[in-house]
Amino acid sequence: METIYGVYDSVEALTEETFRGFFDRCRPEASKERWTEIRWLGTMWEARQRAAVELKPLFIWAMNGHPFGCV
Repeated sequence: METIYGVYDSVEALTEETFRGFFDRCRPEASKERWTEIRWLGTMWEARQRAAVELKPLFIWAMNGHPFGCV
């Protein structure tokens, strides 16, 4: 039985059936994986050359540290 927050009131035994349910809920949906369709470039030089030819700006994602924040 689920609560209003989507958390189970009781712990289910992990069986093959319950595992399949958990696995299906955790698997990303194809509609949420659209970023994989982008043709990412491997180097800044490639990106710079392509941007110059197409007269488009560069989008640079840079970070320092763990991708999940303060871990």
